[in-house]
Amino acid sequence: MNADILQSNWAAWLALGAILIAVAVIVPRLLQRTSSAKLKRVTRDMARARKALRKATRACRKAETRLERMTRRQERVKPRLLQEAKDALEDAKSLQKILGDKVLVTENHVRRVIYDEFPPTAHDRLRKKYLPQDIKDKRPFSF
Repeated sequence: MNADILQSNWAAWLALGAILIAVAVIVPRLLQRTSSAKLKRVTRDMARARKALRKATRACRKAETRLERMTRRQERVKPRLLQEAKDALEDAKSLQKILGDKVLVTENHVRRVIYDEFPPTAHDRLRKKYLPQDIKDKRPFSF
Protein backbone atom coordinates (compact mmCIF):
# COMPACT_ATOMS: atom_id res chain seq x y z
CA MET A 1 0.00 0.00 0.00
CA ASN A 2 1.56 3.24 -1.04
CA ALA A 3 0.63 6.90 -1.14
CA ASP A 4 -0.62 6.73 -4.76
CA ILE A 5 -3.29 4.13 -3.93
CA LEU A 6 -4.41 6.04 -0.83
CA GLN A 7 -4.51 9.31 -2.76
CA SER A 8 -6.48 7.91 -5.68
CA ASN A 9 -9.02 5.99 -3.55
CA TRP A 10 -9.42 8.39 -0.63
CA ALA A 11 -13.22 8.58 -0.98
CA ALA A 12 -13.54 4.80 -0.87
CA TRP A 13 -11.44 4.65 2.29
CA LEU A 14 -13.55 7.35 3.96
CA ALA A 15 -16.72 5.53 2.97
CA LEU A 16 -15.32 2.26 4.36
CA GLY A 17 -14.51 3.99 7.65
CA ALA A 18 -18.01 5.45 7.88
CA ILE A 19 -19.55 2.06 7.12
CA LEU A 20 -17.46 0.37 9.81
CA ILE A 21 -18.52 2.96 12.39
CA ALA A 22 -22.17 2.57 11.40
CA VAL A 23 -21.92 -1.23 11.66
CA ALA A 24 -20.25 -0.95 15.06
CA VAL A 25 -23.18 1.14 16.30
CA ILE A 26 -26.07 -0.66 14.59
CA VAL A 27 -25.15 -4.32 15.15
CA PRO A 28 -25.24 -4.21 18.98
CA ARG A 29 -28.61 -2.46 18.86
CA LEU A 30 -29.98 -5.10 16.52
CA LEU A 31 -28.67 -7.83 18.76
CA GLN A 32 -30.42 -6.23 21.75
CA ARG A 33 -33.72 -6.47 19.90
CA THR A 34 -33.62 -10.25 19.54
CA SER A 35 -36.07 -12.27 21.56
CA SER A 36 -33.38 -14.09 23.52
CA ALA A 37 -31.72 -10.78 24.44
CA LYS A 38 -35.05 -9.41 25.69
CA LEU A 39 -35.63 -12.55 27.73
CA LYS A 40 -32.14 -12.34 29.25
CA ARG A 41 -32.68 -8.69 30.13
CA VAL A 42 -36.00 -9.26 31.92
CA THR A 43 -34.75 -12.39 33.70
CA ARG A 44 -31.74 -10.42 34.93
CA ASP A 45 -34.12 -7.74 36.24
CA MET A 46 -36.20 -10.46 37.90
CA ALA A 47 -33.11 -11.94 39.58
CA ARG A 48 -32.13 -8.50 40.89
CA ALA A 49 -35.63 -7.93 42.26
CA ARG A 50 -35.64 -11.34 43.96
CA LYS A 51 -32.24 -10.63 45.48
CA ALA A 52 -33.46 -7.29 46.82
CA LEU A 53 -36.54 -9.03 48.27
CA ARG A 54 -34.37 -11.61 50.04
CA LYS A 55 -32.25 -8.82 51.47
CA ALA A 56 -35.32 -6.91 52.64
CA THR A 57 -36.75 -10.08 54.22
CA ARG A 58 -33.54 -10.57 56.20
CA ALA A 59 -33.61 -6.94 57.31
CA CYS A 60 -37.24 -7.34 58.39
CA ARG A 61 -36.41 -10.44 60.43
CA LYS A 62 -33.48 -8.61 62.01
CA ALA A 63 -35.72 -5.65 62.93
CA GLU A 64 -38.31 -8.02 64.41
CA THR A 65 -35.77 -9.78 66.61
CA ARG A 66 -34.34 -6.44 67.72
CA LEU A 67 -37.79 -5.19 68.67
CA GLU A 68 -38.58 -8.43 70.52
CA ARG A 69 -35.36 -8.13 72.53
CA MET A 70 -36.12 -4.53 73.37
CA THR A 71 -39.70 -5.26 74.43
CA ARG A 72 -38.50 -8.08 76.68
CA ARG A 73 -36.36 -5.60 78.58
CA GLN A 74 -38.51 -2.55 78.06
CA GLU A 75 -38.16 -1.44 81.68
CA ARG A 76 -34.48 -0.78 81.05
CA VAL A 77 -34.78 0.58 77.49
CA LYS A 78 -35.36 4.22 76.68
CA PRO A 79 -38.82 4.80 75.16
CA ARG A 80 -37.24 6.69 72.27
CA LEU A 81 -35.16 3.63 71.31
CA LEU A 82 -38.19 1.38 71.55
CA GLN A 83 -40.18 3.71 69.29
CA GLU A 84 -37.28 3.84 66.82
CA ALA A 85 -37.22 0.04 66.72
CA LYS A 86 -40.96 -0.05 66.04
CA ASP A 87 -40.57 2.49 63.24
CA ALA A 88 -37.67 0.54 61.77
CA LEU A 89 -39.79 -2.62 61.74
CA GLU A 90 -42.63 -0.73 60.06
CA ASP A 91 -40.25 0.59 57.41
CA ALA A 92 -38.75 -2.85 56.84
CA LYS A 93 -42.20 -4.40 56.37
CA SER A 94 -43.19 -1.64 53.96
CA LEU A 95 -40.03 -2.13 51.94
CA GLN A 96 -40.57 -5.88 51.91
CA LYS A 97 -44.09 -5.41 50.57
CA ILE A 98 -42.92 -2.99 47.87
CA LEU A 99 -40.14 -5.31 46.77
CA GLY A 100 -42.55 -8.25 46.78
CA ASP A 101 -44.75 -6.31 44.38
CA LYS A 102 -41.71 -5.51 42.26
CA VAL A 103 -40.92 -9.22 42.02
CA LEU A 104 -44.47 -9.88 40.84
CA VAL A 105 -44.15 -7.17 38.20
CA THR A 106 -40.83 -8.50 36.90
CA GLU A 107 -42.22 -12.04 36.78
CA ASN A 108 -45.11 -10.70 34.75
CA HIS A 109 -42.61 -9.04 32.38
CA VAL A 110 -40.89 -12.39 31.91
CA ARG A 111 -44.24 -14.03 31.13
CA ARG A 112 -45.07 -11.27 28.68
CA VAL A 113 -41.75 -11.57 26.82
CA ILE A 114 -42.15 -15.35 26.63
CA TYR A 115 -45.67 -14.95 25.30
CA ASP A 116 -44.87 -12.18 22.80
CA GLU A 117 -41.44 -13.17 21.53
CA PHE A 118 -41.44 -16.96 21.36
CA PRO A 119 -43.56 -19.52 19.51
CA PRO A 120 -46.31 -21.32 21.45
CA THR A 121 -44.41 -24.59 21.34
CA ALA A 122 -41.64 -23.08 23.50
CA HIS A 123 -43.88 -21.36 26.08
CA ASP A 124 -44.16 -24.23 28.54
CA ARG A 125 -40.46 -25.07 28.38
CA LEU A 126 -39.42 -21.44 28.94
CA ARG A 127 -41.90 -20.94 31.77
CA LYS A 128 -40.59 -24.05 33.51
CA LYS A 129 -37.04 -22.83 33.06
CA TYR A 130 -37.42 -19.19 34.09
CA LEU A 131 -40.54 -19.29 36.29
CA PRO A 132 -40.40 -22.64 38.10
CA GLN A 133 -43.09 -21.66 40.61
CA ASP A 134 -45.71 -21.40 37.85
CA ILE A 135 -47.68 -24.56 38.41
CA LYS A 136 -51.03 -24.80 36.71
CA ASP A 137 -53.90 -25.60 38.99
CA LYS A 138 -55.67 -28.64 37.55
CA ARG A 139 -58.86 -27.98 39.49
CA PRO A 140 -61.86 -26.63 37.60
CA PHE A 141 -62.67 -22.98 38.04
CA SER A 142 -65.07 -22.21 40.87
CA PHE A 143 -66.17 -19.25 42.88
